[in-house]
Amino acid sequence: MNNSLEALRKELRRWPTVDYVVDMSGRHPRVIVSYGGVERFVPFSSTKVGRYGLMQKVTQLRRMLREIGATDE
Repeated sequence: MNNSLEALRKELRRWPTVDYVVDMSGRHPRVIVSYGGVERFVPFSSTKVGRYGLMQKVTQLRRMLREIGATDE
């Protein structure tokens, strides 16, 4: 398992009301999240990523979750 997926899973544990699935079937792996009947996805790198890249990806995930109305409580 790569560090991008680990970072995204760690962040998603903070959002207990959000369901997610990891899709590795396409050209780029992605995490598909759903909340309140709304579904979105976040593509991520399947190779090792630096700390700054991980922080950006987690920020992108948080922003998307807030846009669909999810809360991290």
